[in-house]
Amino acid sequence: MFSLKLGTVKIESEGEQILVGNIKIEDFSEDFHVPLSYWDRNEYLSQWTRGLEVIFSGGKKSAFITAMYNPTTANFIFWWVIYRVGNDVYIQNHVLFVDELKEPFDENNFIRYVPERETITEDGDPISEWKVNIDDIGQALLTIKSFEKNNE
Repeated sequence: MFSLKLGTVKIESEGEQILVGNIKIEDFSEDFHVPLSYWDRNEYLSQWTRGLEVIFSGGKKSAFITAMYNPTTANFIFWWVIYRVGNDVYIQNHVLFVDELKEPFDENNFIRYVPERETITEDGDPISEWKVNIDDIGQALLTIKSFEKNNE
């Protein structure tokens, strides 16, 4: 089971307008804040659709961004990176440190910044990741596309 949702009610948090999103992966569920200072709701939904479509159509790695800031001034971007291995999809929560990139971040070519999948940290600890089936990604994709279409 995998779902990705984005609310419609803007709220103020720590001095910025946000929406509340939610990710569910099997029995894991987490709300997250989605800042609206750079992207609006539709831009997030569109990026999520593109990110999931890459994996669903056979790509090996992709991502969906949950906190996008202006990449020319941002220190970081919050995103979930996803890796496809056969019909299994592995999902990891990451922070992309923009100042560590060798080039300016190109939001239209976000996949180039997705690292190769690692399962162990440099200290030898396992990296938290969740596994779902590719069919779960397909279902989530249909749901997100319906949000885009209906502009809910």
